[in-house]
Amino acid sequence: MRTIPTLLLGLLLMICTPVHAAQTLESREGYFVLEFENHSSAYDSLEIFQMVEGKPAPVAVQTFDVTGQRQATLSGFANGEYLARLIDSSGEHSPVELARVQVTHRSLYQALALFVLGLAAFLMLLGILLSFVRRERDGHYA
Repeated sequence: MRTIPTLLLGLLLMICTPVHAAQTLESREGYFVLEFENHSSAYDSLEIFQMVEGKPAPVAVQTFDVTGQRQATLSGFANGEYLARLIDSSGEHSPVELARVQVTHRSLYQALALFVLGLAAFLMLLGILLSFVRRERDGHYA
């Protein structure tokens, strides 16, 4: 009868143990945040690879020193698929794939439309503030 508690304990441990599967991220702006709290003490470098169609191996883009860090915010990436992995320069630990990131920037039309919308909202708020300042100066709120 000791096998039932043992099986239950084993099942509980399997459910509660975190699985370190690679994330799949999408970026519409060319930047993304990678979190690696569970690996921050064992790994000291972050490698970013670009996955290129037609090539058997990914192309190395950049390597970052992440000693003691728990996350990294990366920006400036062009459209494409990227692979992020942690490596240990001493070779004690095997590399860990953190994420696959798909970067697809917004179209120029959409970016300009959002900019114009933000400009219109800013100008409207500026106009409201100036009208309140003018009314207060003229004594309408006294």
